[in-house]
Amino acid sequence: MQHEDGTVFDCNGVAEHILECPKEAMADMVALLRHRKTMKSDGTAFDETEYPMVIAGASLQPVSNVMMGMTRLDGRFCWLEVSASPIMVNRGKDFIGVVTFLREITERREAEEALEKRHHELEKGIFKRTAQLEFTLGQLKLAVSASNTGLWNWNLRTDQFYFSPEWKRQIGYADHEIGDTMDELVSRIHVDDRERAVTATESYLEAPKESLEIEYRMRHRDGCFRWILSRSMAMLDENDKAIFLQGSHVDITERKQSEENLLALTRELRDVSRELARVEEAERRRFAQELHDTIGSALAALSINMTIMSGEIAGEGSSGMEARLKDSIVLLDDTTDAVRRLMAELRPPVLDDYGLEAALRWQCELFAERCGFQFTVDVYGIADRLEPELEISLFRIAQGAITNIAKHARATNVEVMLNILQSSVTMTIMDDGVGFVPNVHRDQKSKPTWGLVSMRERAQALGGNLKIISEPHKGTCVEVVVELSS
Repeated sequence: MQHEDGTVFDCNGVAEHILECPKEAMADMVALLRHRKTMKSDGTAFDETEYPMVIAGASLQPVSNVMMGMTRLDGRFCWLEVSASPIMVNRGKDFIGVVTFLREITERREAEEALEKRHHELEKGIFKRTAQLEFTLGQLKLAVSASNTGLWNWNLRTDQFYFSPEWKRQIGYADHEIGDTMDELVSRIHVDDRERAVTATESYLEAPKESLEIEYRMRHRDGCFRWILSRSMAMLDENDKAIFLQGSHVDITERKQSEENLLALTRELRDVSRELARVEEAERRRFAQELHDTIGSALAALSINMTIMSGEIAGEGSSGMEARLKDSIVLLDDTTDAVRRLMAELRPPVLDDYGLEAALRWQCELFAERCGFQFTVDVYGIADRLEPELEISLFRIAQGAITNIAKHARATNVEVMLNILQSSVTMTIMDDGVGFVPNVHRDQKSKPTWGLVSMRERAQALGGNLKIISEPHKGTCVEVVVELSS
């Protein structure tokens, strides 16, 4: 927040984190941004008069969703979304300063750029700024902050409509080719969207609150359908009854296409992740079988032979050789046990034979013996077994969580809960260990937390969601929820 002269007088911790500057050192916002080499989305530098907070202070109008690139102190580049609004008092008569909102959108920006690279037909900036509505002192003001925005209004007392030339151009018509009637709008809305749009408008007019936002398809002159984002706000009389409806139309066809492409890419990545998990489990099964059929059989045969040899050489004068042979047999038995444990970890037979609950108990017992914690495994809901792919993925997620508990938590109690419903499965793993701050732990860790990454990827491959809740000295809770298909 800045005074009228531009000096900063307050900011929150998020702003300090984004700008990497304490409040006390943030006297001149424009100088700070200029020092960070800020740039526009097209790569050109900001002029001092083009910063959102400067424009808002000079025009006394809000400036929204300005994309701003910035170089961090460590040399990394990040993207911010900046909005600024003037602070007005005395019912909008006196200007006392500017409030600026910063939001880091680097990850979103990188995702958009990756999508644009994959789909060459998409242009930069698939998301267009939309119209904003402002209702002040009993009058409706529609602030249009994006190009290609059509305006319309409806006088409910006279039933008169008005459509701006840009509104008509969006669907391929000149100003004189479309009249100003409701039918010009309703008749061009896609038949699958028409009833929803009309019903939503009628419901809004019966009890108008804030603004109405609808997305629907409109028929273009060339016969195709364009996606339109319609935003409107009602002007009320003294009885709070709507008397005037004013709105904007923004063509969001490209955004819808990009969303569909992003969803398709997400589905594709999910399928790839699921296939990788399936291949991994198949390879684990094959490797475990190979260990059993080759090394396991050879170790068993070797143990039998050495036991026979031990009996044959027993007698006077062979005590030294007999002792060595017995030590070798013990070492061979230990090796056999190690191979069996390895085969069980590669593909636990208890999961295939008895199901997920038994496998979870087996896994907890295995780590409890090593680490000394107490555990409980509780299963609720439907008793039927889950699909094999779902069972093994949930088991691997639990295996990763319990491994992290054993390595880092120093817990004394571990609780595993599995709730199987008709429509979803929820698995929760809780411990009373040392806990941690998830975001700080991730940001400060020098190496990637592959265990957590793998757990999240497995959950996402199932179409589910993994959530981690933890605080220092308050333990950790890992919860994964997977929706089941009908």
